[in-house]
Amino acid sequence: VVYRDTLGRDHPHVAGTMKNIGMVLAERGELDAAMEKFTEALQIYKGVNNGKDGPCCDIASALSCMGNVQNRRGELDEALKYYNEALTIYKSVSSRARELGGRSRLALQEVASTLKIMGMVYTKRGELDKAMSSFQDAIDIMRQNFSEQGSGAVVTSILARIGGIFCKMGKLDEAMSHYQEAYDLATRTFGTTDHPEVAQVLHYIGGIHQKQGNLEKAKSCYENAAKILQSTLGHDDPTVASTLVCIGGIHYREKDLDRALSYYNDALRLNRAAFGTKHPDVIPIMKSIAAIHTKKENFDKAIEISTEVLDIKCADLGGMHPEVASAHKSIGNVHYKRGDLACAEREYRQAFSIYKQTLGDDHDSTKSAQAIVGQICKEHLEIRAQASSSNNVFFKRAPKGYECL
Repeated sequence: VVYRDTLGRDHPHVAGTMKNIGMVLAERGELDAAMEKFTEALQIYKGVNNGKDGPCCDIASALSCMGNVQNRRGELDEALKYYNEALTIYKSVSSRARELGGRSRLALQEVASTLKIMGMVYTKRGELDKAMSSFQDAIDIMRQNFSEQGSGAVVTSILARIGGIFCKMGKLDEAMSHYQEAYDLATRTFGTTDHPEVAQVLHYIGGIHQKQGNLEKAKSCYENAAKILQSTLGHDDPTVASTLVCIGGIHYREKDLDRALSYYNDALRLNRAAFGTKHPDVIPIMKSIAAIHTKKENFDKAIEISTEVLDIKCADLGGMHPEVASAHKSIGNVHYKRGDLACAEREYRQAFSIYKQTLGDDHDSTKSAQAIVGQICKEHLEIRAQASSSNNVFFKRAPKGYECL
C-alpha cells in the first residue's frame, strides 16, 4: 500500500512486493490467489520494460513463479510453457550482457536453475531423456561459468537428480556413480561431512545399497544420514523422518518388528508435529505401523490405525475415491487375519463398490476386490457347512450383516 501511494501502482517495487505475496500464498497452498498476484506483477514488469532493448530478469522471474504454481497443480504442460518463456528471457539477458563485453552471473544462474526445474518436470512426465538433457545442460553452465565453490551446491543437487533417473531406469551402477560424485563434491563444497546436503546424498546411496540387497551397508548410510540431519537441523526437524522410515524398513525386512516399529513411530511423531495429525503425508507411515501390529497380532491397534487412515483419506478425497477403497481393503485384511470373516467381507464389499463406481467393472482393482469378496463368502459358507454337519455348531445363523454374493 505504501509503495502504491508513494511510487504509483505500476512501479517495480509494487510488482516485487506482489510477487513476494504470491510466493507466500503459494507456500500456504492458496494457488489461485498466488497466480493472481504473479499475473499482476508480470503485467507491471512488462509495462515498465516496454520500449527497452529486451525483456528483463524480473519478467522471467514472474513467469517462473507462475510455472511453479502450475507445477504444483500438476498442470505440467502449462508449467513447461512458463518455464520455457522464462528460460528464453534469461538466455537473452545473458547473451546481451556477453555482447556488451560483460557477463550476467544472475542470468546464468537462473538459466541453470530453470533448466534444473524443467528437468524435474520432465522426470514427472516420464520423459527421462529430456530430463537428463536439461540436467546436463544446467551442470555444464554452472561448471563453465563458476568456480567449484560457487557451483558445487547446485551441481551436487543436479547430480543427485541424475542418479535418481538412473535408479528409475534400473541402472543402479550408474546411479551409484552419480550419487558418489555428488557426495564427494558436497563434502568439498561445504568443507565437512556434517551438512544436510551431504546427509541427503548419503540417504540416496543407502537406497541403492538397499536395492542391491546390501542391507547392512544401506542401514549404515541411513543411520549416518540421520545423525547428520539431527545434529545440524535438530532432533525435531521433519527432514529426518524419511530416513528413519528407511531404517525402520530394513529392520522390518530383517523381521526385527519392535525396532522397526520404534523408528516408524519416531518418524510419525515428527511428521505429525510438522504437518498435523490429519495430513495425508502421515498416511504411509501409519500404514506401515498398522502392518507391524497386524504381524504382531495386535489386531485392535491395527484396526484403530487403519480406521484413522480411512478417516484422513475420506476427509482429503471424499468418500468415493480409489484411495478410500484401498483403505477399506486394508481394514478388511486385518479382520481377515483375525478370523472375523463377516467384518472382512463388509470392508471388501465397500471397497468393491467404490472401485466399481470410480474405476469401472473392468479395472483390475475392481475385479480383485470382487474376487476376494467371493473367496471370503466361500470360506464362510464352508465353515457354516462344517458346523451344521456336526454337533459342535459354531454359528446357529450367519453373523448379523452377512450377505452372500
